[in-house]
Amino acid sequence: MVKAAQVLALAITVVLVTSLASAQPTRRARRAGPNGPGVSDDAFDSSLQLVEDELIVKFKPGVSKENRGRALGKAKAEERNMLWASDAAGATGGDLVLVKLTDNKSKRVGMKAAAKDITQDPDVEYVEPNYIYTTSQTNDPRLGELWGMLAAGGGANATGAWASGFTSCNDVVVGVIDEGIQVTHPDLAAAMWTNLREVAGNRRDDDGNGNVDDVNGFDFVSRDGSVYDGGSLDTHGTHVAGTIGAVGNNGLGVSGVCQSGLKMISAKFIGRRGGSLADAVLALNYLLDLKTRYNLNMVATSNSWGGGGYAQSLFNAISAHNTAGILFVAAAGNDARNTDVSVSYPAGYNLPNIISVGSINSNGAISSFSNFGANTVDLFAPGGAILSTWPVNSYASISGTSMATPHVTGAVALYAAAHRQMRGSWPTAAQIKAAVMDTGVYDAAYDVSEVLRWSCSDLRLNASIASTRG
Repeated sequence: MVKAAQVLALAITVVLVTSLASAQPTRRARRAGPNGPGVSDDAFDSSLQLVEDELIVKFKPGVSKENRGRALGKAKAEERNMLWASDAAGATGGDLVLVKLTDNKSKRVGMKAAAKDITQDPDVEYVEPNYIYTTSQTNDPRLGELWGMLAAGGGANATGAWASGFTSCNDVVVGVIDEGIQVTHPDLAAAMWTNLREVAGNRRDDDGNGNVDDVNGFDFVSRDGSVYDGGSLDTHGTHVAGTIGAVGNNGLGVSGVCQSGLKMISAKFIGRRGGSLADAVLALNYLLDLKTRYNLNMVATSNSWGGGGYAQSLFNAISAHNTAGILFVAAAGNDARNTDVSVSYPAGYNLPNIISVGSINSNGAISSFSNFGANTVDLFAPGGAILSTWPVNSYASISGTSMATPHVTGAVALYAAAHRQMRGSWPTAAQIKAAVMDTGVYDAAYDVSEVLRWSCSDLRLNASIASTRG
């Protein structure tokens, strides 16, 4: 085991929040949150981080640009960015637009009034704040080993899959919606997706997808194709990527659950000051377009972030991934709370393609920081003191449900590849999720009673899905 070059006081919690019913095991219904027209009284709550001069507006189908301007004019607002045009691949309904308030209504009371003014227009479907999502980290540093890959204790037993010959995730693609990734890291470079229709550095949108120079993904914070901004930036996204797909058996550092063959796309929407709801939606739509445009076998996205209130635009974007057969693996959150009582988004949305992941420590105990919930957390995975890749060309050990999530994403990718290897066909998203849930390791500690249950399944991840299920 190669030790980390630096021990950093980091342990990740995510502050953002984010159709497979036929094949998934029996479970309680998830809370979905508010839905429908109007502006929720809780949407502008002072506890929620948001961009204080922006709103997200969804128009009904067929509304012209002129009529969009008329509706926004009621609140002295103007269009800033088209988040999802009604004619885009996978789009449903009308245009989704980010708007800026121009009448000094940056305070929340004024924003709420503006939102209500716009909502009253008959051409508008809904209005919501542009929430801010961030990653935050606890002070529990320790130099870790890859216990999360082992069979002992609370490990996910990726070693069991490897020993059975399942090491490659060949032809499988996953999206990492997070900070950026150090794409040149020696343990990650071979696992990064490359857009062969894009010419690096020519400042042109060669493939016509609306994003210039998106060679390994796209940075929706800076609006450019450089998903790694250098130095000690993009630590969180780089760490997540390493757990999913750091190259194995290369004599370097660590190994991800997928040791080879996997391709990861960086959809960066979180920067130094967090990430906005608008950029999260853009990141999701970008990956959906890539899957459709290039016929990619994109089985999942990894989402180690959370926060904000219920957002219909984010719900719709994740739902579109569900329709396309893409799983949304999400961090349950690091607030040590019952999310059945106080929902954490996006993990808490009532969508069948979501796998909500809590964290356990090396002894199998639920991490002290991890959220839990019989209706809103699907299972637990290694998240305490996880060693993984780190900028620049380094390794570090940190903790959080952010670290548990990529273990599940990697297991999803590994099972998809193994299924094709054994059966000659790709599994559906529903089949993958059912396999993850059905083969988990039961722990009575997660099933205290029918009154207090820790998760939907009372299970922890078994990454050796293929060798136990086939």
